[in-house]
Parts: sequence; C-alpha cells; structure tokens
Amino acid sequence: MAHQAGLTPWIPFYKRTLKNGIPDPSLYSKEKKEGYTQQVAKDLFIRNSYTDSIYEQILQTPLGQKKYEYSDLGYYFIKKILEKESGRLFENYLSEELYVPMGLRTMCYRPLQHFSMNRIMPTEDDQAFRKQLVHGYVHDPGAAMLGGVGGHAGVFSNATDLASLMQLFLNKGSYGGVQYLQSSVVEEFTKAQCPGNRRGAGFDRPSASGGGPCCSAASQLSFGHSGFTGTLVWADPKYGINYVFLSNRVCPDQGNWKIRDMNIRTEIQRVIYEAVLEAK
Repeated sequence: MAHQAGLTPWIPFYKRTLKNGIPDPSLYSKEKKEGYTQQVAKDLFIRNSYTDSIYEQILQTPLGQKKYEYSDLGYYFIKKILEKESGRLFENYLSEELYVPMGLRTMCYRPLQHFSMNRIMPTEDDQAFRKQLVHGYVHDPGAAMLGGVGGHAGVFSNATDLASLMQLFLNKGSYGGVQYLQSSVVEEFTKAQCPGNRRGAGFDRPSASGGGPCCSAASQLSFGHSGFTGTLVWADPKYGINYVFLSNRVCPDQGNWKIRDMNIRTEIQRVIYEAVLEAK
C-alpha cells in the first residue's frame, strides 16, 4: 500500500482483449447475458471469467526492486482481502459500514445504478479501448473490466461527500459523533511507511522537504490523494484544512495535462493556506 513492493506500475489488461483494434467478440458481448454480466461501458459486457485472467497476469508479472514506484496493482488485492475477511461484496461492505451511516448521498460505485446520466460528468472519449465517450462508467480500464468495482478505482462522489470522508480522517476516525475507525489506525495509515518513501499506507504525503503532490505550505502531518482524472483531496491536521478539487481532466482525452503543468491544484491550495495562516 506504500508502493514499495516492486510491483510493475501498470498493466494494460485491455490490450489483450482487443482483436483488430476493437473488443474481441469472444470476450465481450453487446448485451447482458449469462456469463457476461460485468459491464465495462455502454452496451459492452466482459466475460465474467476474465477476472481470473486479470489477477493471473498480475501474479505472473515479475517483481522489480523493492523501492518506491507508484503502482495500482497492489490495490486490486485490497478488494479481494476485504471480501474474504468480511464475507461481503466490496461495494456493499463500504456502503453499509461507511457511506450510508455517514450520510454520504452520492459516494458509490456504478453511479448509473443510483443516478441519472445528467448528474454525472463524462470522462474520456476512449478510442483506445471502449470506442465511446465513457459517461457514468469508471475511467480506469482495469476497474472497468472488473465490472466497475476495483480496490484501486471506481468510486464516484460529489465534492461534499469527498470532504466528509476526508473530515473523517482529519477527525482521526470520528464523524458526526460516531467513531468509525480507531484513531491509531488513521495515524498508522497516514504516516510515512518506509525510509526514503513519502507515502503512507494508501495515502500520499508531502515530500520530506515539503511540497510534492501538495503546496509547500502543507505540513508534514498532512495527507491526501491525487487521482489520474485530476481530482485531488488533501487534509492537514496541523491547520484543520480540508481541500477537495474535483476534475475530469481526461475529457475529452487523457493527453490534457494543463492542471498539472499550470500547477492549478497546488496554487489554489496555496491561496487557502495563505488565507488560513493570515487569519491566525
């Protein structure tokens, strides 16, 4: 969870499922039917048994040197571990134990099962894999091939619910007068896990010299996450700051890196810190 295991950064699982550049008809169906119930996108369902092939590819990929290198592959197994330990589906466990009790009205997997399309922002016009505008389905191809629910991707939310979730961590596991997580667990997961590696367990953190994924004013107690589609969340216990930046920067395509190159997220965060510190 600290990206220190030597896992390869990413595996483009979908490429093995293309035939002549389009989804292989032997692996995909245009309609939901027996054996093809995992929806990848509109009118596209993958053969259920292909989930095993995805995990097999991860297990067969050799490990590299045990040094910090970002990889989402370890998080595929978080889903499996939680389901084994809880005896419940990953999305059901999270909804029943956290999202619903906390009053999070939008946070969910597979949002089209809960909301109309006009409440959901589209992501990429995906011509590499799904050959359509991805709208209401997870952007990450691997999570999409798992039916939209991954330990590494697939959660949809509005800014209010994301802020509530980060406030839970900022409060060391407490929200609305209820202790959902032990404070020691939050402290453990949000601290640096390995020497020379800024990462917590699941959470990102500032670099040792400050800054990095956040603005330089963020304290060494701060933590958060920045997603591939551009969304950033960051909490700072030292100053009581809870920052949420929602984005679908991959629309219309993932070649758009303006929010990174122009430092838009960190510049907004810098202004927030300046206002808070001036007030103090």
